[in-house]
Amino acid sequence: MGTRPEVSVVIPFRNASAWLPQTLASLQSQSGVEGELIAVDDGSSDASAALVQRLWSHHPWPLRLLRLDGVGVSRARNQGWHASRAPLVAFLDADDLMLPGRLADQRALLMAEQQWSHCLCGWVRLDAAGRPLVEVRPWLEGAGFSPAEAFRHKAVLPSAWMLRRQALEAVGGFDPALAHAEDVDLLLRLALAGQQGTWLRRIGCGYRVHAGSASRHVQSQAHSLLWVVDRQLRRLPTTPAAQALAREQRYTTRAWAGWKAWTGGDRPLAQELWSTSLGMSPLSPARTWLHLAENAGRSSRREGVTFTPELLLHDPVWRRLESKLLLRWLRPEPGERLVRRLRADLLKELGEPADGSPWWPPRLRTQLSGEDPLRDLRAQVLSWSARLIGEPESSDSELAHDLAGLLRQWLAVVWPEDRRASQRILEESLAIAPQPQALRALARLERHDHPLGARALEQLAAAAELAAPARPNAQEPPPAAMPAAAFWEREQGPPDRCLGPHCSACSELLLADWRQEPLGPTSQRWYPPSQRQADPPFGVHRLSGGRCWIRSPANPWQLTHGLGVANGSGERMAALCRRYPQPWPTCPEPPQSLEPWPVDPPLQLRGRVLAVADLSAENHYHWLVDAVPRLGRALEQLADQGSLHDLTVWHNGGSGPVVRECLVDLLGLRPEQLIDAHHHRHIQAEELLVPDFAGRFAVPAAASVAWWQRTLQPLASQDGRVLWWWRGSGGWRRPVWGEAEALARFQELMPEQEVEVVDPAGMSLRQQAERIGSAALVVMPHGAGLANLLFARKGCRVLELCSRRYCPPYSHGLAQHLQLDLIRCEQETLTPKLYQGLLYEGPALEPLRLDPGPVAEAMRQSLPRHRPPDRQSQGATNTIQEIPKTV
Repeated sequence: MGTRPEVSVVIPFRNASAWLPQTLASLQSQSGVEGELIAVDDGSSDASAALVQRLWSHHPWPLRLLRLDGVGVSRARNQGWHASRAPLVAFLDADDLMLPGRLADQRALLMAEQQWSHCLCGWVRLDAAGRPLVEVRPWLEGAGFSPAEAFRHKAVLPSAWMLRRQALEAVGGFDPALAHAEDVDLLLRLALAGQQGTWLRRIGCGYRVHAGSASRHVQSQAHSLLWVVDRQLRRLPTTPAAQALAREQRYTTRAWAGWKAWTGGDRPLAQELWSTSLGMSPLSPARTWLHLAENAGRSSRREGVTFTPELLLHDPVWRRLESKLLLRWLRPEPGERLVRRLRADLLKELGEPADGSPWWPPRLRTQLSGEDPLRDLRAQVLSWSARLIGEPESSDSELAHDLAGLLRQWLAVVWPEDRRASQRILEESLAIAPQPQALRALARLERHDHPLGARALEQLAAAAELAAPARPNAQEPPPAAMPAAAFWEREQGPPDRCLGPHCSACSELLLADWRQEPLGPTSQRWYPPSQRQADPPFGVHRLSGGRCWIRSPANPWQLTHGLGVANGSGERMAALCRRYPQPWPTCPEPPQSLEPWPVDPPLQLRGRVLAVADLSAENHYHWLVDAVPRLGRALEQLADQGSLHDLTVWHNGGSGPVVRECLVDLLGLRPEQLIDAHHHRHIQAEELLVPDFAGRFAVPAAASVAWWQRTLQPLASQDGRVLWWWRGSGGWRRPVWGEAEALARFQELMPEQEVEVVDPAGMSLRQQAERIGSAALVVMPHGAGLANLLFARKGCRVLELCSRRYCPPYSHGLAQHLQLDLIRCEQETLTPKLYQGLLYEGPALEPLRLDPGPVAEAMRQSLPRHRPPDRQSQGATNTIQEIPKTV
């Protein structure tokens, strides 16, 4: 018998004499591996078998020729690998080609890593004459071998496959009942059985497409694929994630099969499959339509099929499908169903009685702040929410119509700043009805990443205008104007995947080295790692003729969301630019694009200009943690090099009293030296000076903490007092509810313990610093006031109260650098889902509702060990009995 082969190559064939010479020659070119050929003649009526014997007669590999009576390709392959002797089995169809090195490379992968059960390589599609059409590298699209990856991509080709014999035995090989999609069926069974696969990441074979190939049998192939996928989906567990995958795959498989029928010329089958896929899609109607078009274009490119957008969008099959979708979508039922679901969810979250909930719409209306720039819109949302639960009653149709109007208003708010929020709002609006302007806005949003889908949406919008039923008695508002161009529309590149500070996964990774000690059901003490991250280098860059700009902070939140810096040659300086979403250091997919160039011309400035604008510098936290230390350290470096008398400072902190105190009183700058970036958003200077950022965004650097300690060292000594940093008058951003109730509950637990309530409104920064510096315990709801922990004494204990929905680790960096004792108490009461995104823009704006019992208990556990001596309260404080009543 000779030496046992390392790889057995199985070639099934039937009447393949036209292809076998090239196929066998490609196999004979393989080197670096000991193998054998198992040729399976499945009922040929030509001289194919004799041809194999003659062509192989001089090759050193042994040949085994099996003869069958036309049992089909699946049985033929199974007979071949059953007759093989090698531990590894590779397949090659009789009309395909094996490119040099494929066998040796796949064998090396499988022998080096024993966990891999099988290996696929990429392939090139060939025409009948062997000319290349397109290369296929499925791994670039995320194809893999887990159950989810295998179902989603179904990326498999027998002529690209090498498997361990043990893996074939474990699952039984190919299903002999299948004439089509047998390879997909085997791939899915391997994945569901836990047999791990891997990619040889190069093109290793040629797949010939010709009139006789299996892929040409469109109808039978489509039906087989649908049957195979449905059969294997039934084997998935009943978990929500698995069932969501099943719904997705029943739709996407049918959508792909519809495309296959369309390109194969079977228009009736394409109409049937695409039409039924619309009703099976788990996506919104607009997203489904975009996906169907994009799938057609992507699949055509992948398989080298001639394709243009017009070929699809002008096809009668597509236009009939368009009409069918609109006919279903224009009915009032989708919007009414959505309203009923929203009503049920809101009533469930309000509880019984509904008017006893803090989230009861009329109660929330009384708490809207006059300072809130979106107060009127929020009031409209709450009026609509009251009507939703029957106060007063409105029809579901009216409620759906008015909800679409509210969503259009929200779109105008978020479009200039947030692409993802705009997409969410558009899709929620389009779940109600196919509003033409919303379809066009979504097409505009998707134009860069899904150009064919965007064109399909634009065409659908035109059809929706023609198909919309006349409503002569309805008082329809005029169509909303299309939003003005947003900054993200000028970007080049893929949309951001990073979630910025809202990303809980990255926050958890950032705190992976911290140790937690549970103090109760909702409270934990945090212990920092022994190693601190080193500060980044800090210096001042001199850019002759350089430019700086901020994105207009004229958004409702009045915060700077983007900053750009360029040198005199017009090159943007990546290390000095920032924009949201600003990633945590642990982000696996940080944004790659820089803040786009502004459209307005720069203000020309002579002399030296120090530019220190930064993200959200208008916010108290970011002003103290990010902006002021950066400016102060830069001024120290420049002062060592000469006079600062002629220096101009361009900043975006605003003009509030704390900002003036920092710039004029602490840093000694004259008012005439200052330029407010809100008034001049784009500048170009004769000599532009731009300091490095003081540290990671929102996380203080050790040098910045040291700078504050020598610049604003509190005068008072720590005397053991307990402070509650009051947020009741803290403005409209993230209001805090229940402070008075939590303090009253604590007084019941610890009547002898004095607590000073500090309202920072109207206090200078120095006064705030002195008050924090005197405390042994600071109780502080999460917010901008956390920045005042910069002035806490070493060993001060901090009890941070935060929401489970928004709890970024800003306090941890302060605690680590200042050696504070950090305790967090997370509040369990969550904002009702209806209000998340409809009443509040995101978790950072949602109210923080304190649960008095857990907060009081966390305060009791956080108290200093030794009670401080009796003393007089000092200005701007209240004793616990003097707290104003809150709702």
